Amino acid sequence: MDKLPKPDEPPDDHEEDGERHIVALQKFVGFVMMVLAWLQLLVAVSSGTDANSIPFLLFFAGVVIFVNGTISAWYKYAIMASATVAGLAFHYHISSTGTATRLEKGIVVYGTILLVAYFMFAGQKPVRRIRTPNPPP
Repeated sequence: MDKLPKPDEPPDDHEEDGERHIVALQKFVGFVMMVLAWLQLLVAVSSGTDANSIPFLLFFAGVVIFVNGTISAWYKYAIMASATVAGLAFHYHISSTGTATRLEKGIVVYGTILLVAYFMFAGQKPVRRIRTPNPPP
């Protein structure tokens, strides 16, 4: 008969441990890609310099990687598909015109600021749970 683990023993979850590491890596790499590309675009907007399509590709690839590691709901794939289409559309448009306009850079920079501000101030706060110790046997 199969040996059932006692409630006191932690489950043997080496696979789940590996999955958590991959998810954490996806969150970290996606966030770093978004921040670095966003900083490049912020400098380009504020100084008026030219920007090619590489920061846009990095930003939207970072969004795809970050969403894949963060969201587990069904709409994750719709967000990833729309970020991919937006990134490729920016790449195609900027490659055909030669450089990004101030509006295109501003859309990404100020849109990111608005999105982050919304989730910081107006988003739903997580519920705090207090863990109580197990009662004595």
